[in-house]
Amino acid sequence: MTNPTLPADAVRVDLGPHRNNAAFLAPGVAPSDGFDGFGRAYPAEELGETAHLLGMPDGLGHGAADNIACEGQLLTLDETVMVRGIEVVGAGSGGTVSETLLLEGGPEDDAHATPARIELSDFLSRRPVFDDTCFAHASYLYDVGGRPEPGAEPRLWRSAVRFTEPVPCARITLPVNPDLHIMGVWLLPAADPEAAARG
Repeated sequence: MTNPTLPADAVRVDLGPHRNNAAFLAPGVAPSDGFDGFGRAYPAEELGETAHLLGMPDGLGHGAADNIACEGQLLTLDETVMVRGIEVVGAGSGGTVSETLLLEGGPEDDAHATPARIELSDFLSRRPVFDDTCFAHASYLYDVGGRPEPGAEPRLWRSAVRFTEPVPCARITLPVNPDLHIMGVWLLPAADPEAAARG
């Protein structure tokens, strides 16, 4: 079960260069680190079309890194974007996570960084703990030996932050907390005031 609806103008941030963890597993593949470092994994085949929406790598579930376990990575954009919000899809492991991402502008902007508090429930939580919402839901879990465990149903959660005024974003600094797993990040561009005036 998935709920992949995002705002129509959401722009996905490329996480490819920063992925360092494999949380999804395909049938018959030997388990690797998984969500928790012991191999517990989300079944890749149950992600369905949401894999494309998340920009997952080809051959999902065959050992390639598919998410970011946060260790302070710096996500750099091609250009500065004025944004009205940010959305993150991911989950905690070993419990819920509440961490701050920092959005920073380019050299032409002041040195102020805009904090965005991201709150995500644990990947095995049956219901949200914060104001996050279920983004994807699998019917079973792969256990530490790579065996299907139907009693557990992993979920990916979606956390949304809106800013009172548009803020510049040229890079995003992730927190240092490897229990925070990020599968997707989207920026919500602010409306172009000139286009709005013409329009």
